[in-house]
Amino acid sequence: MKKLIALTLAALMLLAFMAGCATSSDSPPPGGGNASPGSASPGGAPGEVIDLLVWGPQEGQAFLQKAIEEFQAANPGTTYNFTLGVVGEDMAQTRLSEDPEAGADVFSFVDDGLRNLVNAGMLYEVTRNADDIKSRNVESSVDIVTLDGKLWAYPQTADNGYFFFYDKSVISEEDVKSLDGIIAASNAAGKKFTYPIGVAWVTASWFLAQGQLSLVDGQQVCDFNNANGVAAVEAMQAMVNSGAWGNGWVDELVEGIGTTHSGGVGGIWMVADISAKLGDNFGATKLPTAKIGGKEVQLSSFFGCKHVGVNSQTKNPVAAMEFADFLTSEAMQLLNFEMRGMGPSNKNAGASAEVQADIALAALALQSNYAVSQRDVLGGYWSPVEALGNMIINNEVTNIQAALDEVVAQITEAN
Repeated sequence: MKKLIALTLAALMLLAFMAGCATSSDSPPPGGGNASPGSASPGGAPGEVIDLLVWGPQEGQAFLQKAIEEFQAANPGTTYNFTLGVVGEDMAQTRLSEDPEAGADVFSFVDDGLRNLVNAGMLYEVTRNADDIKSRNVESSVDIVTLDGKLWAYPQTADNGYFFFYDKSVISEEDVKSLDGIIAASNAAGKKFTYPIGVAWVTASWFLAQGQLSLVDGQQVCDFNNANGVAAVEAMQAMVNSGAWGNGWVDELVEGIGTTHSGGVGGIWMVADISAKLGDNFGATKLPTAKIGGKEVQLSSFFGCKHVGVNSQTKNPVAAMEFADFLTSEAMQLLNFEMRGMGPSNKNAGASAEVQADIALAALALQSNYAVSQRDVLGGYWSPVEALGNMIINNEVTNIQAALDEVVAQITEAN
């Protein structure tokens, strides 16, 4: 879940901003653990400077800078000192767990980290403006960040999934419907396509097409080692040895498409680069069907949302929550779409003409019909499946059943 859109402003890694923001009449609650905000004063004493460290991915730094500028312009009155740090959504949980007190006050993260963040007491419960936050975002994005009836984060996007990009001058709309069609068209053109089965997030698409990965009574349940799982591995082996498959993920697809590559699996964060290279030949759609166990099966995927959380250890909880609320507002979600192509979770933003006309978001919406939420995927899933994917790539899997038994054992023993 590794996202790279080339945006400039590298100096934004640690850039401070000073300006005024509005003062509330509330007073902050005692901190610690999964604290719930009471009433608080984001401005504090007259003349006090409110420090907020904000984490976001490299490709989101320009957006964060703009959002901070607009927040400051909309809220004169109290002096804020914002510092931006480059931490990807996929790494926020890891970085925060290393030293919560030194972590960001406000940070973006992906939904599979929610349970761990809540269980570790690292998220501040959202109660300020919670009803409005729930009502303005699509239900699925709210459900993902709601545990035991409590709201734990601010929905920001409803686009954390993957689909298939393709060069329309090489792969036709008919070809792209099936993996066999993609392979045939790519081989005919002497080009490669990427399907990164060494990335556990993507490898899941083959198993989830006919398998189960769920959470039951807090325990991870997985049946990837049944007959359907064996057939899925055989299908991946056939793809790897098809002559058209190319190993790689973000960099390989972005750099190769339009020249050495015909298409590949990717996500919203790659749209700007790929569409710029392909121009009128830019295509995007759901994942293809694949022949698994002798029948055509629609490949599945993980799907989720990205969110903004507030660190339970923040010294300025109300200020942090007010900024998180602003950062995920309708206006800022539209700005995030305009600058980065991110798909809004906000209902009004998502209904805008610009968003509705977006080819990549339409592809993601189509794939979401075959997707599984990643919220209930625990940490024990990722490493065993990634290792299996790499073994398939290297043609090291000789006893498929034994390999799958080991993967499932590792996933379930991690409970």
